[in-house]
Amino acid sequence: MYDDKIINTLTDKVNELLERYNELLETNENLRNELVSAKAQNEAKTNEILRLEEELKSKNIASEDIMKKIEATLGK
Repeated sequence: MYDDKIINTLTDKVNELLERYNELLETNENLRNELVSAKAQNEAKTNEILRLEEELKSKNIASEDIMKKIEATLGK
């Protein structure tokens, strides 16, 4: 009788631990998926920033060229 009670209690505890373990596995997988998604978004934003920086440099060069032409025209 006493052994049955101990076995039942231990069985219940093991089942609770297994249930909690499976919940944590699922949570871990969800977090892993969120991390992968966040890294992909970060990479996309980094690429967009680099593209915009290059575009800005190009426009600055074009603006400088126009200013030089204006200054050359006004200086003559």
